[in-house]
Amino acid sequence: MSKVHKIGQFMATAIVASSILSGCSYVIKSGANVALGFSENHIVPPILAGGDADMACQTGNALTPAIMATKDMGADPTRMAVLLYSAAGMCAENRALDAELRYLRASKDGKVSEAQDARVEQKRWAALAANRQYTGYQLFAERWQAKYKYTLGDSCPTMKKDLDQTIYLLGMLSGLQAMTNDINSGGAANVPKDIAAIVERGMACLDNNKFWGAPMATRAVIWTLLPGADEGKPDPYQTLKQSMQIGEQKGVRLAHALYAVSAQASGDDARIREALRTYAASREEDKPVNPEFRLIDAMAGQMVQAIADRYWTEHTGVRAGDDGMTVFWDDQGATGDDELFDGLGDSATESSAPATEDTPASPNQEESSTPTESTQEAATP
Repeated sequence: MSKVHKIGQFMATAIVASSILSGCSYVIKSGANVALGFSENHIVPPILAGGDADMACQTGNALTPAIMATKDMGADPTRMAVLLYSAAGMCAENRALDAELRYLRASKDGKVSEAQDARVEQKRWAALAANRQYTGYQLFAERWQAKYKYTLGDSCPTMKKDLDQTIYLLGMLSGLQAMTNDINSGGAANVPKDIAAIVERGMACLDNNKFWGAPMATRAVIWTLLPGADEGKPDPYQTLKQSMQIGEQKGVRLAHALYAVSAQASGDDARIREALRTYAASREEDKPVNPEFRLIDAMAGQMVQAIADRYWTEHTGVRAGDDGMTVFWDDQGATGDDELFDGLGDSATESSAPATEDTPASPNQEESSTPTESTQEAATP
């Protein structure tokens, strides 16, 4: 066989192999996109309609690696991934809260080693939450900027699909949560602090009424947290209350959760109690829950419950009881779980005093303050 003939055979073989392999690649990519499209159309809506936030967070833990694997197949998993990373981040946040409550109890009891161990655990879980949420935010930001050819926070994309607008909202909130959890972790995830300003501007792109008052509530919270962010803006607390009215009417109480976050950051007892009581009133039996977004409403409920549990543990050493958002340990004529807190009124007053030499400090001195102060630190970009 001549040399020219051999070269010709080699080239023909290479061309055939290339065609086969590229065909396989095309089939894999197409299959992955079809599977993702099916999931977005037939799996995401039931997830959003489910009211079990804990089940959703476990779903995020379990499915995120599989969904992200489709990216290497040439598919675009962004919409599913943003939702799942947000849910998985919620799991880590819950673990961080449990560790924080353990820290508060140990501090009150003077258990130095346990308090230090709990603080370390809290920071680790907060770092994991920040990493998950920031990953979801990055996926969203990169995909949306490439798809709509704009810069996040500088202009608004033209999003025709409701799902795209919902993912936009979740992506923005994930970025804000990532920044807060990163600060609580001591900066372990290196989340940029300018995300808050980007989110504040970007939320103006969404219809506030359509999305249960959450866009304006998010902006208002940032106005209360970032120095100078409220210049030329409406009164943030009035904006929050207006947004809560919309959320209650629409059956998604995300604005209530954001108001509670703002109240906690303020450190004002009266405002915290007002936020908790307002949320509890919005959950009365005659109040609607949006059947399409029960998950978002449930996630908001978890946020408020976490604030209530933190508030109660700071003062009494135990989490909020069944009526802990409406009746507090020092209220006159308190009912419900009163017997659990007999005699705690005086100890709660004592516990609010500055830590003594016997009270353990956190590993980093600047973090030895209460969670409320940590939240206030999150406001500084």
